[in-house]
Amino acid sequence: MSLRGRYIIDKAKGVLSKYLKFPCPMYASPHYWDTAYSSFGPNDSFEWGDLSFSELKEYQYQTIQWDIQQSASYTSKLLMGSTLMTTLNVNETHQNSTDISTKHQQKKMKKKHPILMLGCGNSRLGEEMIEEGMFQGPIIQVDVSRPVIESMQQRCSHLISKGVMSLVQDDATELSAFRNNMIDACLDKGLIDAIFCAEDYNQLYSIQRNIYRVLRPGGTFVFFSYSRPEFLIPKLILYEQSISVKISRSTAPWTNIEVQQLPNILLYKLRKNSD
Repeated sequence: MSLRGRYIIDKAKGVLSKYLKFPCPMYASPHYWDTAYSSFGPNDSFEWGDLSFSELKEYQYQTIQWDIQQSASYTSKLLMGSTLMTTLNVNETHQNSTDISTKHQQKKMKKKHPILMLGCGNSRLGEEMIEEGMFQGPIIQVDVSRPVIESMQQRCSHLISKGVMSLVQDDATELSAFRNNMIDACLDKGLIDAIFCAEDYNQLYSIQRNIYRVLRPGGTFVFFSYSRPEFLIPKLILYEQSISVKISRSTAPWTNIEVQQLPNILLYKLRKNSD
């Protein structure tokens, strides 16, 4: 898949979806993922979008503009010089202790920030964030597929034993294993994009609602997608308007949406209201 290829598909769907349904794997079905991962072992990995951690530590972006109905309810802004850590709003750690001038700063830098890795599959991103990116964690990797969670528990046993990672089998539409307001940030590498491809918009809304529930006030939700915001946002962020009441600016669940373009994929960042 490419940004250009997805644009053509999304554009065609907008015109033809009333008359036909485009073929797509059963991404919205847990059984699909159980079957897909049953043939993989602990040492195998699949990276949605071919993203690597080296691409995400520091990245360049191009400005993304879009114009959709009622988009004025959200502020779109772009940050220069972003890193994955600043995007997730967690403190970066430094190996050079001389950079820390006070005990207060040192204590702040050592603070752990729970990060939820949603629909982790067998991606190596979570491991690389800890091993190469100096994330303090803990990173909680979640997937609906038991086979992939069992494989990941084997592969990540050294990180689990250190208390910097855990693996949880849970459905992203429920997140029943998680309390309200317990997560600092949520990172999704491909789940939202896959469910969007499958056109299960009710499931997209359920995932979004539960991510919002488990995030602390002011927490961030970051995900990657090939789809441009004029196609994705109405089916995700604004979808509630079509099934219930209109969301006003004061009651919109996310304070803003940031969209940045990496070389081969788009990065979306949403921040939970602090109220």
